[in-house]
Amino acid sequence: MVKQILQIENTESSEFIPKILKGFQDLLNKHNNVSNDHEVLLTREEAAKMLSISLVTLWKYTKEDIIPAYRIGSKVRYKKSEILLALKQMNKF
Repeated sequence: MVKQILQIENTESSEFIPKILKGFQDLLNKHNNVSNDHEVLLTREEAAKMLSISLVTLWKYTKEDIIPAYRIGSKVRYKKSEILLALKQMNKF
């Protein structure tokens, strides 16, 4: 393992610390933006629990194309955003 040493001279801590904090804040903001862009996939159990319905009812909604589902191999997944959108559409009067 190689150690690297960073030596800073002629710099006041009052100048240096805000720059370090801004760098960390920028990294956190970048990370939050990337994680929000990814679509969250839910299992059947998570989707049913989110809607407070049974797995049978979830299957019925899937068969009736009310809630779209995605098959990944032998597993079924639901997009959280599409579940919320379907819920809004079901509750329109």
